[in-house]
Order: sequence, then C-alpha cells, then structure tokens
Amino acid sequence: MQLVWLRNDLRVSDNPALYAACESAQPVEVVFIATPGQWQQHNWGSNKISWVAANLKSLKQQLNQLNIPLHISSCDAFENVPQHLNELMAELGATSLLCNAEPGFNESVRDHRVQEILVNSGYSWQRFAESNLLDYDAILTGKGAPYRVFTPFLRNARRWLSSNNPQPLPAITTLPQVLGQQLDRWHSRPPYQLSWPPGELQAWRTLQAFIDSPIQQYQTARDVPSIAGTSRLSPYMAIGAISPINIYKQLQQLSHGDGETTWLNELIWREFYRYLMHHYPRLSKNLAMYPNKEPCWDNNSHWFSCWAEGKTGFPLVDAGMRELNNTGWMHNRLRMLCASFLVKDLHLDWRLGEAYFMSKLIDGDFASNNGGWQWAAGCGADAAPYFRHFSPTRQAQRFDAKAVYQQRHLPELINGYPPPMVDHKAQCQRFSARVKELSNGV
Repeated sequence: MQLVWLRNDLRVSDNPALYAACESAQPVEVVFIATPGQWQQHNWGSNKISWVAANLKSLKQQLNQLNIPLHISSCDAFENVPQHLNELMAELGATSLLCNAEPGFNESVRDHRVQEILVNSGYSWQRFAESNLLDYDAILTGKGAPYRVFTPFLRNARRWLSSNNPQPLPAITTLPQVLGQQLDRWHSRPPYQLSWPPGELQAWRTLQAFIDSPIQQYQTARDVPSIAGTSRLSPYMAIGAISPINIYKQLQQLSHGDGETTWLNELIWREFYRYLMHHYPRLSKNLAMYPNKEPCWDNNSHWFSCWAEGKTGFPLVDAGMRELNNTGWMHNRLRMLCASFLVKDLHLDWRLGEAYFMSKLIDGDFASNNGGWQWAAGCGADAAPYFRHFSPTRQAQRFDAKAVYQQRHLPELINGYPPPMVDHKAQCQRFSARVKELSNGV
C-alpha cells in the first residue's frame, strides 16, 4: 500500500505525491500528522490551526469520494514524527511513503530523519519537489548565484515561465478500492470560527470569483483596504488547498491587462520569499538576510502592547491591528504599514512583530511573513531602505481618505480619538540615524 503524507498541501488537484501514488496501481491511503508542540514553537495560533482542521474535514470528504481514506494522527513535535510514521506504516500495512517537499530548515531536517528511519525499516520513500510555481534552482544570476533583488528575479522568472509553461497534473479518478477504517487521533482541535469557507472547492470558487471581474481593477484596487480588491486566496494558498500552478494556468487564460500582470507579479513575490528560504536556510533561524543592517532594538513591552492591541493613537495602524485581532486576516497595505510602524516608529525588533502576526493570521505562511517583516525592517532581501518610512497619516489620506476602513474597525473614531503615542517624524529620524551609524561604523 502507498501511504501519502500530506503537510501544507491539503488538496487533491495537482498534488504530485498523491497523483504518483494513484498511478501506481497499488492501494492508496493518506495521512496527516498534527504537531501541536511544533506549531507552538513556530508561533501558530488557534486561527491557523483551526483553519487546518476545518480544511482536513473538507479534504476527507473529497478523498472519500475517490475511495481514498484520510487518517489523521498526532504527535507533539517534528522530532517525534519519524518514529511515529514508522509505527503508522506498520499499523496500516504500508510499503511506501510519498510526500511533497515543503520549505523550512526544521522541515528539511525532519524529512531527512524520516527517510533514514523508514529506509532502515525496509520501507520505500519518495519525496517530490515543493509545490511551487517556479524551479528555484533554475533561476540564478549570470554568475550562478541566487538572486537577492526582486526586479531581476522577476524578469528571469517571467522568462522561465514563458519557456517552460508549467502545467498542472491530470485529474485523479476514483480508485477501485474499498474504504476501510480511518484513524482520527487529533483530539485537541480548536473550533473554527472565522469567515473563510474551508476546502479545495471553495479555493477554486474564490479564484473564479476574483478572475471573473475584480482582477481587472487589481492594479489600483489592491491598495484600498475598504473594498474587496484582492483575491482573498492567501488562506488557501498557505495550506496548499490550491496549487500555484493551477492558479497560473487560470491566469494564462485571461487577457494580459494591467490587473492581470500586477497580480502575476504579486504571485512571483510570494515565490521570491520561498526561493530565498530555499537558498538561504539561515532565514529559518531568526536571522536577517543582512544582520549588519539591523540597529540596536529597543525593549519596550508597553509600546509593543499598544501596537498589538491597536491602541497607538494612529487610526489606520490601529484599524489594521484590530482587523487582524478580530478576523485573523489583514489587508496587505496595512501589513506593510503596521510592520513599518513597529520597526521604524517604535524601534522594536521585527521578530516580535513577525511572531505576533504568525500567531494571529489564518494565512500565516512562514516564508511570506518572514520576508515581509525583513523587508519592512530594511534588513532583508530587496528591503525597503532605512529612510523610507510609511506615514500613517499620509497612508490614510491616500488609501482611506473617507475613513471607511478606519471606521469599520474603530467604531469609537466617530467620537474623537486619542492622540498619537509617538511623534512619527521624530521617531523615524531617530531610526534613520541609528542605521546610518551602523553604515558609518560608529
């Protein structure tokens, strides 16, 4: 029997490991292993964990329609997974384990240990490439080195897409096997209480609703947080409920207007952060791409609490943080603003914000979250320069001039609002001075 181990690829369509197993002419079963202790180490919160659980429920129904059982098991951390899988293989009568690679240093170490134990126990092991849009080892500079700047990476990525035209795998058909008993040993799932409907089919419906019309205005609408101007696909992509190749295939069928082109660029930005994680494993270890560009961070727990609770006195920043806390999601324009404010106005370590976002986001994706925070802090690849500061007042004037978004998340705004907790201009000047001292060797 072929056992397919799903991780952040909770889908049937365009799933290399599942497809290969189903083409093997052998019985196929699927397993997912929850690792609550590891998720806690990675700052996953109840929003992301409950989202995974909800999608597993939907995926189980989908797989069962194909006569494929889904077993759900649990162990505490990645270090326990190899032996846990070894025992599951014996319990289920499996002979082969198939999986798709996923980004991250800890994930890579886990997989190598799983391979070692299974092979020593006489099982076969096959790991397929990550579910990416691009081949990360094929897109390199003229000197054969990985890119660290997005624009030349984007040009090369587009050339690679044009030349290779990646295609999704054929659909999986119902297998001639009988469903048996399905294990369910993950007993501490938090209840799912957010607004995104789970499941691969819902991911496809969300994609279709976006490309039917909103994508045409995406270039300008994406920056306005009060309207539904973005795809809202990020929660599905974060758990692999839809593959980037399937998304790209649908995008190819559209006209190549400004909206479509801009959205493809944003998809490639997502790929860029995963590409960096692939080539620079240290990014998985709380290290900046350019540590020498980090100033000495302040340690002010009160200021951090004000930021986290949305009580900074800057309405647009506070609205963004309230949206995050109340819904598990935040508009990307606000993610950039709130990250910039924590780092350049409050002078607090970007890692604090990275961890807080991850603990709240339903679409928490380590590569994107880490890349976005390093970009905001000025110490990552192709990062915002230290002298670029997001003015909360100017951002509100440009993207929420009538305060529609702010009033939606700050009902108290109509009765007046507390003053700002800091002087934005003065704090940003201090931040710039600190970074300049680093470059001058002071």
